[in-house]
Amino acid sequence: MMANPEHLRLFFEDKRWDAWRQQYPHITPDLSGSDLSGGETCNYALQYVDALGSTFHYMNLACANFDGALLVDASLSVALLIEASFIGADLQGADLFAGMCSGVDMSSANLRGAFLVSVSMNDAKLCGADLRKATIRKARLERSDLRGANLAGIHASECAIYDANVADADLTGADFRWASLSRTNLLEARNGLDLMHLKLRGAALEGTNLRGVLMRNMDLRKVDFKEADLRGADLRGADLTKAYFEQTMVADTLFDGVLLDWDQVTRSNDLLTSNYKLYFDDWETWDKEEDEE
Repeated sequence: MMANPEHLRLFFEDKRWDAWRQQYPHITPDLSGSDLSGGETCNYALQYVDALGSTFHYMNLACANFDGALLVDASLSVALLIEASFIGADLQGADLFAGMCSGVDMSSANLRGAFLVSVSMNDAKLCGADLRKATIRKARLERSDLRGANLAGIHASECAIYDANVADADLTGADFRWASLSRTNLLEARNGLDLMHLKLRGAALEGTNLRGVLMRNMDLRKVDFKEADLRGADLRGADLTKAYFEQTMVADTLFDGVLLDWDQVTRSNDLLTSNYKLYFDDWETWDKEEDEE
């Protein structure tokens, strides 16, 4: 794997690169295996570039066009990728650690097994993207569009997926422990009412529609159900130890066999409220506890 020396030289000559790409649109630029980190470039025309295994650490690539690019095992950690476009790009196994990716468009991109820890991806477009077994711990995907995305087996613990759109997304086996899924309608996902395949321990589900969901025998310890709609949900046998309720709707909810200290909650007019306050410090403490599997 070695880049084309002429293509590599042109990459750092912005005006010549743009002119060359316009003159020879049929040529696939070969930057594979190159360490471009820290380089200064104003190139935006990077569509269909072959950058397999290349390094773009700390680069300013805001608004760049990587549509259809080959970025398998590439490293874009701590890169500025705000409003960049990766439509249909192959980012399998890519490293985007702590990347600044707000407003990025990764529709239909292959992000299978990608490393997205601590990435900032608010307002991102990920519809139809393949995120199977990707790691997005401590990432932020608030208001992101995940319609039709494949998130099977994704590692998304401690992730903020607030007010995201997951309509028709595949969430099979997703790990959302300690994640914020508040106001994200999980029922619109491809898995429908069956949430038994998810890991939700410690998740924030504030204001979430969980009406009629199947959550039997699940580990729901320390889950925040504040103002959530659990009407008609099947929670039989679930572990709700230290789960938090505040004005949580529970009409016709099945609680048979649940692990819950009923002396610590008040049920009135089919609303469940914990007799204690939930403080952020509590969550920090709980988050550091040993995770029993």
